[in-house]
Amino acid sequence: MIAEYRALSAPRVVGMISGTSADAIDAALVQIENGRMRLLRFVSQPYPEEVRSLIFALMEDRASVRQLSRAHFLVGDLFARVALEVLQGEKADLIGSHGQTVAHLPYETPPSTLQIGEAAVIAERTATLTVSDFRTADMALGGQAAPLVPYFDNWLLRSPEVDRAAINIGGMANVSWVPHQGEVQGWDSGPGNVVSDALAERFLSQPADFGGATAASGRVIPEILEQMLNHPYFAATGPKSTGREDFGRDFIQPFLDHASPADLMRTALALTAESLLNSMKPLIQGPFEMVVGGGGYHNPVLMQELRQRAAALPLRRLVGFEEFGITADAREACAFALMAHETVHGRPSSLATVTGARRPAILGKISFPA
Repeated sequence: MIAEYRALSAPRVVGMISGTSADAIDAALVQIENGRMRLLRFVSQPYPEEVRSLIFALMEDRASVRQLSRAHFLVGDLFARVALEVLQGEKADLIGSHGQTVAHLPYETPPSTLQIGEAAVIAERTATLTVSDFRTADMALGGQAAPLVPYFDNWLLRSPEVDRAAINIGGMANVSWVPHQGEVQGWDSGPGNVVSDALAERFLSQPADFGGATAASGRVIPEILEQMLNHPYFAATGPKSTGREDFGRDFIQPFLDHASPADLMRTALALTAESLLNSMKPLIQGPFEMVVGGGGYHNPVLMQELRQRAAALPLRRLVGFEEFGITADAREACAFALMAHETVHGRPSSLATVTGARRPAILGKISFPA
């Protein structure tokens, strides 16, 4: 099957991921031809509430090994269903599934990372060659195994004329710095939506402050923002990545009694915008563009915070990924479609300059349908 895939001139690939927010499974069907990608279809399917609760129990060390095993196959089955949904009865040549991260511990000894969603289930249900578990090869080479998407951003956005910052605002926020000359760099800047989501769960009994509706009526509390920015992650240098282990529900506890819910939610959005821009400033040498994707792109209050705080920088324009042939929501799913394609061709798709690995790695493990 691998030789057959390599012989294809325009393969159709499904890329899938569920991010740190664990709110939905995203799937993109793309066609890759002549070094270019065309997005054919995209779907996003929310998790059933009981599955999302189980995922959070795993993330927060409140679940057993038995529950982990069950979740691994349960999430695999859900990913397979979403793959079939995006295919709409058609066939794909390959699937790349990132799965669902439940632990990312690059600073522990030994470092480790864990994504669930059994790929053998996906391959069998869809009758399609499937690549999964993309992060472990990079970590085995001493890397952080994150972020991985800068490889795709460099492939999609590289320009000989202008520097570009590709920004994803999911549960966490990450940046790919794609200069017009030189090597791409990438990092997790800190929380994306995760702090706002935790506040929405606490005060609104809903998974997110949809559209920033509550934050819009609040104001930024400078003292709280300063305290949040004192988190040691923001001062760390070199290749770095983070997750709910740093900015999960525990992060909001010291601030709950010090401002109204609306003010806390507005301050959480300011934290996302400020930490994003602070992480980029050392690399900004002249005019640049920001290309934004992820769920945060649809939050007008967060985008307002980002634009206002970038006003003093030589920002040419802030646009979505639609400018480059895909959508803001599909960007990460498209990235794992490309990485799966590279894996089957035996080509590395990690950037050692981003992750800190000893060398680039061929990412993922391959599951064959029966």
